[in-house]
Amino acid sequence: MTANALVAMCLVGTVSAYGYVQWRLGQIRHEKLTALTNVNGGKPFTLLIVGSDSRAALNANDPANAQFGSASQTPGQRSDTIILARIAPATRQVELLSLPRDLWVNIPGLGPNRINAAFDSGPNLLIQTIQQDLGLPVNHFVEVNFDSFQAITDAVGGVKFYFPTPAKDAYSLLNVPAPGCVLLTGQQALAFVRARHYQYYENGYWHFEGASDLARIQRQQAFIKKMLKKAQGEFTNPIALNDVIGGITKNLTVDSGFSTNLLIELAKDFRSVNPSTIATITLPNYGYTTSGGAEVLGLQQPQAAQTIAAFDSFGQAPTPSPAASGTTAPPRAATTPTAPPVTVAPASVPVEVANGDGVVGQAAKLANVLAAEGYQASVNAASQGTAYAVSQVRYAPDARTAAQQIAAAVPGGATLVEDRSLTPTAYSVEVITGSSYTTSTGGSPAATSPPSATTAPAIPATTATTVPGTNPGTYELPGMPAGTTPPAC
Repeated sequence: MTANALVAMCLVGTVSAYGYVQWRLGQIRHEKLTALTNVNGGKPFTLLIVGSDSRAALNANDPANAQFGSASQTPGQRSDTIILARIAPATRQVELLSLPRDLWVNIPGLGPNRINAAFDSGPNLLIQTIQQDLGLPVNHFVEVNFDSFQAITDAVGGVKFYFPTPAKDAYSLLNVPAPGCVLLTGQQALAFVRARHYQYYENGYWHFEGASDLARIQRQQAFIKKMLKKAQGEFTNPIALNDVIGGITKNLTVDSGFSTNLLIELAKDFRSVNPSTIATITLPNYGYTTSGGAEVLGLQQPQAAQTIAAFDSFGQAPTPSPAASGTTAPPRAATTPTAPPVTVAPASVPVEVANGDGVVGQAAKLANVLAAEGYQASVNAASQGTAYAVSQVRYAPDARTAAQQIAAAVPGGATLVEDRSLTPTAYSVEVITGSSYTTSTGGSPAATSPPSATTAPAIPATTATTVPGTNPGTYELPGMPAGTTPPAC
């Protein structure tokens, strides 16, 4: 669903008719989004790529689109696919982080729900949800729809996959009747990347591939890499290039700050990148059932915090040490307590974090830091205003030792405040961020659990569905005999 955005970056920069390309790309629909975080030119930035399941833009005259139904039959839109692309122009590096659509989050103004539901109210709300719940800034936005995906897949001549067995999905209408190398074009390519009920035929009967959306994410990541590789082979084909450009101008939506010049410059920078070197990661998660009976995914901590911390710092130049720069490191804030010995197991301490400085996503960032330390950290979605100059760690009288440990982990320091009202609450420790909060110590913040009202049940870290850095570089479809390598297609 999202490959065409990156394919466009690869292809456009190779077209010699620069003026024509610029004119055509200028026809891409731009949308002003107020929730985006600004970033200086040339710096690493995060691009949110959304595959929309909206039926509004489908060509009703194309019989192939009948499978999706009309906008009246399936109203609204959901983020069928959510991928964050971390792009470092200076080093020509890209990393992709997939967010499962069933991730249970607190959507600002709407409350707890799956993250893909935020998109129904527009891109701004999805961006706000990612920034506030996960503590990740989003700098640019790209939306891809069904028609755009099919058009660009066909423009590059389709993508080949090796199927070790027959395969199908009754919902997405994928149908591969025989094993072998299969060229996936338009409709079947879309059915392949949308399949959540993938089945393969082995030993005389049909098997369901486990993990549903998580397996689909891996197929999408593999498809992106294959599509990029195929696109690089079309550099000298002006007809294919023109078809690609025509496809994206009709069906692609980007934020108003994503200029034509930026798109072309990125294409020039990244046209020679080897797709196999692009890291693809899925946010660590685990399944559980909410009190309302919904089967959803929660963030697996501390792996999720570590994953997003690494993603958020991807492409950043390392900070020189004081010794290397010939300077003396400034002392830490006077309010920072000396780190006490860890005498209270972090996993046994529930702690709630609230924003007292007014900086978007700050509470989530600190909750990520604490989650990475092993604490049961969640976010209080209600802002405490902007009056806190120094972060506070408020604690019940019987939780001082735990509070001291937490205060020592707060970047920028914190003061300790005993609060007797916390004794009967679910949280024996609460943290309110202040203007003193900084990410210069304690590492980069990362992902957090859903806010307190919807916090997923705590489970051991060893049951994580995915672990940072373990997504395979190559994905093979189920049914491949153990120890064998599929033939090249």
